[in-house]
Amino acid sequence: MMMAYSDGKGVEPNYPKAFEYAMKCALNNDATCMFNVVTAYKDGIGTEKSKGKMLEWAYKLGKLKNPENLNLSGRITSARLNLAYMFRDGIDLEKDIYKSYVWFLIYNENKRDFSVFQQDDVVKEIQEVEKKLTKKQKSEAITEAEKILERKLLNLSNLYKSDI
Repeated sequence: MMMAYSDGKGVEPNYPKAFEYAMKCALNNDATCMFNVVTAYKDGIGTEKSKGKMLEWAYKLGKLKNPENLNLSGRITSARLNLAYMFRDGIDLEKDIYKSYVWFLIYNENKRDFSVFQQDDVVKEIQEVEKKLTKKQKSEAITEAEKILERKLLNLSNLYKSDI
């Protein structure tokens, strides 16, 4: 129903109604619906624009465990990378290089959802962000990323290379 109201397929387009269905679905931790809720709050589609709620839902999405389904896993990994960029560049959020690095570390856990070429580009971006952090900050970022995921990081050995 969310997509029907959003795209106007079989019904009149109704963004507030689409958002309502997206939210109901997102409350069940559905990655696609959560991704749509983040976008709705970010752009003010079907609901009032809200950076705070956008960030809240982006965090919820970024914390989800990646499923085997590549499409759903890719949405989660994309959300993680988007958070890294938003904090790095100060897009819709206050610029925070440390938080950016935390989310790059979390993205790294399932970067295989992206092409090798995309991964190579992100590795360079991670290295640029690292140059702006102290050794202590990098160590603390690992601890913070593990706290967010509620588990140890499993792919740190591949931080600087592509993962297939």
